[in-house]
Amino acid sequence: MLAKNKYVPRVNQVDAIYLNKDITRMIRDNLLENLQAISPVLFIKIQPELDLLIQSAIWFGSVGKRCSTFGQQLLVLAYDAEKLTVSRLVLHFALTVLPGYVKSWEERRLSHRVEWFSQAITWAENSALVLNVLNYFRFLKTGRKPTLIDYMLGLDYISLRNNQRRDIGYKYLTRELLWGGFMEILGLLLPIINFRKINRLLKAGFFGNESQGGWRRESIAREPIAAKMLVNTSCSYCGERPTLPHHMGCGHIYCYYCLSANLLTDANFGCTKCGAICPEKGLQSV
Repeated sequence: MLAKNKYVPRVNQVDAIYLNKDITRMIRDNLLENLQAISPVLFIKIQPELDLLIQSAIWFGSVGKRCSTFGQQLLVLAYDAEKLTVSRLVLHFALTVLPGYVKSWEERRLSHRVEWFSQAITWAENSALVLNVLNYFRFLKTGRKPTLIDYMLGLDYISLRNNQRRDIGYKYLTRELLWGGFMEILGLLLPIINFRKINRLLKAGFFGNESQGGWRRESIAREPIAAKMLVNTSCSYCGERPTLPHHMGCGHIYCYYCLSANLLTDANFGCTKCGAICPEKGLQSV
């Protein structure tokens, strides 16, 4: 049998509380969603009782059976069994499970809300909130009894493992640092790379320079051709309907933004259809 150790780091106690909340919410939500899918009308009528039944089953399967919540079990923690008497178990159940049912019952079951009863529930919630805050500051100082219920019942956490060192892995941190450095390098290099010029050079390399050179020599010798917009005309670069249509004197129509962006980033940009270069008088609108 593992020996118990009464020293439990504060961070382990807080982690156990949040883990228990997440596990309880996951079990509860999953069961309630399945029950609602079976019979939505019946579910609405008996939802408070179903919620109470599920919360009770979770409590009996954890604290009632193992003297520890599911979150504590994941961190090899438990309540001190010597202090967890039957009366304290009953009070723990009443303080952790029943308040939620009472509030839900008051909201759903009472056709005419009793003013004093509603005010009493509100007052109890506000008081518990204030006391929880005060108890948390006490917990930060003493390192014992992290929740108000634990403090009221005098329950302490114990650790069931001998080695109290908190296991910390740096693999995730190292991976994030490497990825962050890589992203910074990309952010520095990408803006200074001329992708349009690279694209033109790659096309020239794959399709050969003869046709490109022949096209350009021929385009220089040719007279400017008037471009005409038709119903099915598309941009020679992006393939979409031209926005602010312009051309370079070769008759092939481009979006103004496609053409001007290519010319600004690559002075040797030529028409993708015929290889014509931009004339001295600049772009021409259609």
